[in-house]
Amino acid sequence: MSKLLSTIITVLMTGICALVYYLALPALTIHSAGFWWFLVICLVCLSISITCFCSESFGKVAGASWIITIAFLVLFGGFGLASSMLFHSDEAQQVADVMESDHLIVEDFPDITAEDSFNNLPLVDLDTANMLGDKKVAQLKHASWYDVDDEYNLIQYQGKYYRLSVIDYGGYWKYKKAKYDGLPGYVLVSATSRNGIVTQEATVKQLDEAIRYSPGAFKSHDLRRHLRSQYPFYIFDESYMEIDEEGVPYWITGVLRPTAGLFGVKTVTSFIVTSAQTGDSQEYSIGDAPEWIDHIFSLTYLMDIAKWHYGYIGGFWNNTFGKTDVWRTSYYFRDEHQNDSDSEAGKFANFFGYSSIIQDGQVMFYTGLTAANKADSNLGWLIIDTSSGKMTQYRFKNEKGEDASGAEESSAQVAVEQLVQSMNYEATFPLPVNIAGEPSYIMCLKGKAGLIQAYAVCNIDNYSICVQAETLDKALNQYLEKLGKDAIYDTTEDADDDGQNLEAEVLEITGKVAEIYTAEVNGTTQFYYVIGNELYRSSIKLNELQVTWKVGDELTVTFYEDGALRVVTDIKKN
Repeated sequence: MSKLLSTIITVLMTGICALVYYLALPALTIHSAGFWWFLVICLVCLSISITCFCSESFGKVAGASWIITIAFLVLFGGFGLASSMLFHSDEAQQVADVMESDHLIVEDFPDITAEDSFNNLPLVDLDTANMLGDKKVAQLKHASWYDVDDEYNLIQYQGKYYRLSVIDYGGYWKYKKAKYDGLPGYVLVSATSRNGIVTQEATVKQLDEAIRYSPGAFKSHDLRRHLRSQYPFYIFDESYMEIDEEGVPYWITGVLRPTAGLFGVKTVTSFIVTSAQTGDSQEYSIGDAPEWIDHIFSLTYLMDIAKWHYGYIGGFWNNTFGKTDVWRTSYYFRDEHQNDSDSEAGKFANFFGYSSIIQDGQVMFYTGLTAANKADSNLGWLIIDTSSGKMTQYRFKNEKGEDASGAEESSAQVAVEQLVQSMNYEATFPLPVNIAGEPSYIMCLKGKAGLIQAYAVCNIDNYSICVQAETLDKALNQYLEKLGKDAIYDTTEDADDDGQNLEAEVLEITGKVAEIYTAEVNGTTQFYYVIGNELYRSSIKLNELQVTWKVGDELTVTFYEDGALRVVTDIKKN
């Protein structure tokens, strides 16, 4: 082979190695399987180059290079096998910090029948947040340059709860157009209800200083590439966004370290906080996290170690064949059956297998626990602290205090959807709550447009006990009545043809609009006005010009009080 051709091939092989490193960005440590693959590719390219340059008299050199490459690949395979769960399932089973509570879950969950406690229920799910966020970003200047990430983690910000997601680039060519301007900000979707109504409010927070680093960026603005330049030897977990109490965005990235063999049983031992605007990073230990961070651990990591904990109770072979005492989380059940049309989970677009909940002011993950050989009922629940990684297991108990089983989440979804078959509403993934001492699920019912139209409550012990209503407080009242308990509010109405409560006192106020929300209820658009810290509901039928009104307008409103709401009977703009 000519020297020119050999040189060209050598340059090409060198370019391939450089390109692989640039794209894959492996951690430069022997504990990274990606780094070993990179070395294998480099050895193959080196062997090709040596083969091209060596004449027949030096053929042994080329042969030796291939032998070394093959030996290295075999060694890599041996280390991989030695690091696998086949030999380290016991270590994996011990990673999760799980405490089995002696309490019933309702004893540790506050009773939401307190007058305003259901206002802290994170009822807006990922799909709804995604849809609302997309609509808001469509209003931005150069909106076609951007997409919204579908992450929407639940966070606490300035005393309220939101689903947060970053506005990101819509691909390489859009990045080329937008990189000088950067990303304008992020999306906040209000996650909780106000007086029993989910406002479904999304806000685009546009920052004075643009976001420069993100997972969807390219070149030096690619977050993973930027982190690799700062920490070349670290193995990274997923990155996700959080904001501090001033609304400044940061990326949170867990640092993984293998604890078994060379590559096996990776655990998060520290984490990196990176400014999304400047790129400055700081590493923290788990116990030294800033108070504003709600999620130190990623959802995938927490669900993986929970799967190890319940899957490897009897070791690797028991998990593979016998499955004695093996449990599955609902999240794992989703992964196994989301494409299975014969399973309840496979029928639900909204079966996420987990939900975000709020307990004692802290964001938590919730997932059900199901026996591996019986996936149609829950044996208990797992509550996971997203800032410490600690997990609390609750067993389902019957009235005698004996271990029992309750409604698996997709079964509860089926039960409430049967109540609204004619409307084709879809039930969201259930939230577990305590309602007057009864373990219960709360779900939102969404229409074809993806907006929340109604609310449903289902008993976990007996999911034939389920109700639905247009507001959460009315659904709770109906549910309590079915249980033979007192209602929260007296919503009994002696109504005329227009739905007005004739016994209620009719009042009138004049004031400026502080906030406006809209929702479609039973096919009719309803406007929700915040005036003087009170919430007023007004039908589009009262005044069609409401679609043009905005925050700051002065309105004169005639209304009567209906439980937690003020229902408008007449409204006009001054």
